[in-house]
Amino acid sequence: MIPEERRSRIFSELKERGVFSIEELVRSLGVSRITVQRDIAALAEQDLVVKVHGGVKLKKEKGLVIETLFEKRLNQHYEAKVEIGAKAVALVRDHSTVFIDSSTTCYLFARELFKRHYLDLSIITNSPAVQMEALVYPECRVISTGGELRQSFNMLAGRWVIEFLGKVNIDAAFISAAGVSPEFNLTTSNPELAEILKAVFLETDEVNLLADSSKFFRAAMLDIGPIGQCRRLITDSSMDEGLMAEILRVHELEMIH
Repeated sequence: MIPEERRSRIFSELKERGVFSIEELVRSLGVSRITVQRDIAALAEQDLVVKVHGGVKLKKEKGLVIETLFEKRLNQHYEAKVEIGAKAVALVRDHSTVFIDSSTTCYLFARELFKRHYLDLSIITNSPAVQMEALVYPECRVISTGGELRQSFNMLAGRWVIEFLGKVNIDAAFISAAGVSPEFNLTTSNPELAEILKAVFLETDEVNLLADSSKFFRAAMLDIGPIGQCRRLITDSSMDEGLMAEILRVHELEMIH
């Protein structure tokens, strides 16, 4: 494939999905990392894309779209989130019902999940972004929690969500948080999200926390609960070994890194 064809393909796919990591493009195009970086640089020079940490996103037309808080979070530590999502899909089983929360890390996990083929898998989510992604995967069964749309957080919230979660059986949940405090509590600044995740802990014993290494020792305003409530922590390969040992000293949970 000549450079012009590769760059045209990158640009076309970005128009559909908005953002890619460099590693995803390397695998998709079957070329080296340096080749992908050159293609991204060429597209950036044409003012078509914007380079972000570990990847590239489509440049939006000025004056038409305001970047949401969700999009800003999506671009932060993007490559680590993609890595975590790729690890987490190995935990999903056939004939099961899973809950996926509205975080950016869980959105990237869901995007990877949709590419796989499972038997009789039901996905429950309060994430409009996950629901929109599912539109191009008609074979996937996706169930909305319902609720009131919170546009800036790209989430469905309110009592509808809590009531819905109380009526369904969840085999496994995949969640994230704004941060993990020095006391190893999951934290958030969003009270509605805190209530939703507390409800998730009541509905399943298999809660999988998807958190990149930058989340640790970052305490937001509200505590959701101790990290020990989770069955597993799935994190990126940059996670400090000493920190993982300290978590395991205090809490009993499985770690995938």
